[in-house]
Amino acid sequence: LQKQVPAAMAESMQASMEELTRVKSLNALLDRLDVAAAGGSPTQAQQPVAVLSGVPVDTAPQQVDRVPRFVMEGRAEDLPVATESLSGLYLITEDRLGVAPLVAGELGEHGVTAVILDSEAVRDQSALESRIAGLRNQHGPVAGILHLAGLAEPEAPRNLHEWRDYASLHTKSLFRLMKLCGGDLQQLTNSRLLVASLFGGHYGRGGTLTGGLATSGGGTGLVKTMVQEWPGVNGRIVDFDPSQNAAQIADAINSELRVKVDNIEVGYPRGQRTVFYTVQAPLDEQSEPRLSPAEDWVTLVTAGARGITAEVASEFARPGMKFIVLGLTPEPGAEAADTASMSDPSQLRMHLLQKARNRGETATPVMIEKQLTTLLREREIRANLAHFAAAGAEVIYRGVDVRSEKNFVQLIDSIYDEYGRLDAVLHGAGIVEDKLIADKTDESFDRVFDTKADSCFLLSRHLRPETLKVVMLFTSVAGRYGNQGQGDYAAANEVVNRLAWQMDQQWPNARVMAINWGPWDTTGMASEGVKRQFRERGIIPIPVAAGRRFFLDELSYGTKSDVELVAGEGPWQAGHMQPPSASIEMPLPLLMAKPTMQPNGTISLEHRFTLANDPYLTDHRLDNKPVLPVAAAAEWIAEFVQAAWSDWVVCEVRDLTVLRGLKFNADGVQRVNFVARASSHADVSSLQVSAEIVDVNSKLPYYRASVILRPELEEAPDVQLEPLPAGTEVNVGQAYRDYLFHGPYFQLIDAIPSLHENGLDAVIRPSRPADWLKGRGKSAGMSWLFDPGVLDTPPQLAIVSSRIYRGSTALPSRFGSVVRYGNGPLEGPLTLMMRMQPTGNDSLLQYDAIFVDKAGKVRILMQDIEGACNEALNRLAATP
Repeated sequence: LQKQVPAAMAESMQASMEELTRVKSLNALLDRLDVAAAGGSPTQAQQPVAVLSGVPVDTAPQQVDRVPRFVMEGRAEDLPVATESLSGLYLITEDRLGVAPLVAGELGEHGVTAVILDSEAVRDQSALESRIAGLRNQHGPVAGILHLAGLAEPEAPRNLHEWRDYASLHTKSLFRLMKLCGGDLQQLTNSRLLVASLFGGHYGRGGTLTGGLATSGGGTGLVKTMVQEWPGVNGRIVDFDPSQNAAQIADAINSELRVKVDNIEVGYPRGQRTVFYTVQAPLDEQSEPRLSPAEDWVTLVTAGARGITAEVASEFARPGMKFIVLGLTPEPGAEAADTASMSDPSQLRMHLLQKARNRGETATPVMIEKQLTTLLREREIRANLAHFAAAGAEVIYRGVDVRSEKNFVQLIDSIYDEYGRLDAVLHGAGIVEDKLIADKTDESFDRVFDTKADSCFLLSRHLRPETLKVVMLFTSVAGRYGNQGQGDYAAANEVVNRLAWQMDQQWPNARVMAINWGPWDTTGMASEGVKRQFRERGIIPIPVAAGRRFFLDELSYGTKSDVELVAGEGPWQAGHMQPPSASIEMPLPLLMAKPTMQPNGTISLEHRFTLANDPYLTDHRLDNKPVLPVAAAAEWIAEFVQAAWSDWVVCEVRDLTVLRGLKFNADGVQRVNFVARASSHADVSSLQVSAEIVDVNSKLPYYRASVILRPELEEAPDVQLEPLPAGTEVNVGQAYRDYLFHGPYFQLIDAIPSLHENGLDAVIRPSRPADWLKGRGKSAGMSWLFDPGVLDTPPQLAIVSSRIYRGSTALPSRFGSVVRYGNGPLEGPLTLMMRMQPTGNDSLLQYDAIFVDKAGKVRILMQDIEGACNEALNRLAATP
């Protein structure tokens, strides 16, 4: 929702075709369209290049900032002196060159227990899990993973089934191993993860691609992401030349395991150890232009109706060009008249809610948000398609799932059947589902990886080189350098980078490039404070106009050998976006110290939980042991992240998961570290930060969440829910006496006027930091970000509901999303409306909760709260 295209764009587009007949200057029209998209006033940088022939245009020269351009460069470097000793259990995946037995034998001579996992075992998740469990029971925790499956020279895959089989063996099996062994690797102090490939020693760069398949390139993105998520694990990616024999490769691997280096991407072309660096490589714009798009071209653009793909495509379109745009959904029809004039999200929400009521539907917050997201997405698609047409292109839109071999190949073949040629392809298809490796499911990994990598493979197999002139693959610095929470996306992007080099060799007359984009300044409206925060991290967001021009400049002045490019300025060699120096510029009641930056780029804060420091825990006991509730963990994480990124505003805590209860030790003290890292896959309209609460001694996490920050909070909307069917009033005193275990700090429910099996309504009063933190003088006069007491009331009421309707107690295990709206502290009384979601599982309770203030404004929206129901937990209410 925060990245929505303003409704003003849709309104401009609706009238654009009529205006074309009476506007003398096309530039004037296009300027207005660009201004609507950016939400600002026209500038030289926003003026489009494409014009219709015969229409008068402004020929004044345009000043557009240049986007820094980088390439990867290999430099010969000797192996550092070995300083690391190895021990414990190492898992080695089988290869086809006979390297694994040699590596295992060498490790065994130095006291390591090395076990080779055959190819079939690593493909089968259940078999792999069982095998590792047995090895762990016999030999202890896993201390190292050596993924050598990519050391092979197999036949090229002929179809998507064969491609996916290789992808499972080369990349997805590594992800499965990391999931199964991640806990072990993070606990040990000298753990290792090494991935080997066979691309010629230069990762296929410079025409050296030999031997290995692109599917084994995904290990680079996974390892580079891993070292950010698991900073204590030593990661390495090593590429080899097929001219080396198995013994030489094994020696190099064993040597690499015994050194620590900053740059983990290494190759051995012809046996020469080579380290790869990102170096700036400006274009020679004094040379003769080599290539530019022409009016008679047939162009295919995947995922071209939205995002930065649409921005680049807008610059590429030419009058008369056949412009075939692919999207996942069918082309949207005209927007309904009743919403077309609305631009305010709150107004749209209320309108959608009223329409649902008129249809007799029970509207939930999730349903309304999905409808609003769809509406805004369709507006963006219409606007961009109209923009392409306004540039003079003949626009053909097709809804196609690019992961489907049948549908995507049929579409490609139909282009050749109808037009006899395909001159240019802009491939921007891709999705993100950000999760840490430890939390990512196989199904989500497949969706993200397959969307980008599978579709690119299909292009490599079915594009015809006879007419092909340009293939531009959209990749990302998240793949080239890894990015916390995006292991799947990083793996897919690195596979596409390797495929780009393969295509370049296969098609000598086509210009193929994979542009690894840095984050774009997609809104063009960020505050100077937000932009300063990016600059402090070493990131300069790419201006939209400059990003659009980058591709055309590359066509004009780049050479065929320039395939794998990095666009945008950032600390790419460091592999992550550095957080700013932590500072606390706003009063935050829970924090007793300032967060600090660590050498690995993370932000951390240590805290000692005691009843003196945190007296509210006196009133939250399970079996008479103080336990940090998930609601308090949400406020702690939010305040910690807010303190570290003080120029942003914490708006949402997402996917807050209870990994294990944070209980007090026998001495009444529990020392924890708060740890956070920002994502580099962000734009200036939002920032995502991954955060954990971790035990100081064991290094194991208690809670994990993602935090979304934006320049400001969204205005409080007027969303309301359908009233419940007639319910039963519940006596609050009886609920706290018979069902709940919460003491006075947490007893904030004043009334429960209606309880029904589908949900409940209640009246809540906010808590005050001064009451919760007695003894901390600084808490007086401060306000919470979310209010942990308020956030704890839905789980309390879920217990009441589950006791009455299920005879069990539901303890919260996850908050899917907690969003706050509006400025100023919460003031009571608050109306809490909870609605249950059907689960079909008596042991799982899932529900949404919405808090509305006296003015009828939504102040907090909690979605997808999960609670585990257990009859044995009913004892908690009887604990004194």
